[in-house]
Amino acid sequence: MATDMDKLKELSAKKYADQAVAFMNVYWDKFYKNEKAREELWTWTNIFIKLDKKKEKGCELNEFDAHRFLEQIDETLSVKDMREFLRSVDIDFNKMVSLTEYLVSKFKVDWKVYINTPIGMDEKRQKELQDARNAVIQAKEKAENAMAEKKNSDKAAAEAKAAAEEVKAALAKVLSEEKKYQSKLAKHEKDSKDTSLGVVKRNKAANLLQQLKAKPTLSLQQAKITLQAAERKSTKAAKKAANAAIIAGEALKRAEQAFAEAEEKLKEILDKPVAGGNGSSWWLNREFEEAKKYMPKSKLAKMMKKRVKAEEKA
Repeated sequence: MATDMDKLKELSAKKYADQAVAFMNVYWDKFYKNEKAREELWTWTNIFIKLDKKKEKGCELNEFDAHRFLEQIDETLSVKDMREFLRSVDIDFNKMVSLTEYLVSKFKVDWKVYINTPIGMDEKRQKELQDARNAVIQAKEKAENAMAEKKNSDKAAAEAKAAAEEVKAALAKVLSEEKKYQSKLAKHEKDSKDTSLGVVKRNKAANLLQQLKAKPTLSLQQAKITLQAAERKSTKAAKKAANAAIIAGEALKRAEQAFAEAEEKLKEILDKPVAGGNGSSWWLNREFEEAKKYMPKSKLAKMMKKRVKAEEKA
């Protein structure tokens, strides 16, 4: 049979978000009328995640990172006081601080009572909440992917624009050099036929004229080569930008679909009256609101409008 310490260690080994939800479920009376307390728990949890190298998959911080956590929430302690704090909060004596241990210390609750208090949710409700949470997590991941693809698309579009500007500049250079070339041709043509000039000068002009006709100036040749290279680069960049835009558009559609599905599951489960698991419900809704930050505002407005219309028809 599992001891109280075994139960504590099992809870402390869960991911940070799961530890936060478990605490909120048992002590919902400390949170349901206190938005500040709910948001503080949300913030603390995310600071733990940020400080842990394992991020969302982590469950406890070492002494150094626990000290950094306290600094970030303006509870800075001296090294001596910090070590005393760690000794008091490290219930399982593993020299690490789980979110559970911190919350037990912060709210001054009896940890043995806490780990043995049922949350009042049946397995069906727990599964529904987990399914909805998985949908929210998936929606967030797809939104993050869509955001990354949008950045790639924007970068490709900027590169295509820059390449097009290079073509424009190269073309201007060609036109300028062509003008100079034609001016030289005209001058030599004129000099070769100018009877006021001596035979030698006329012949020299005629010779230079033939040379230029056979082979344009080096600067004009180089300008044309540069233009051709710029055009190839621009064509390649434009194709890349077009493909990136398609990929970004498809990623956004997948994110929209995932958000619509997550919102539907969320609405369905939150509309059900329950006696327990209120912390789970609040956390789930908070995660969904956070996930929305990764979606374009215009798309969220479109989704909201579509949902309102559907509710009106219903």
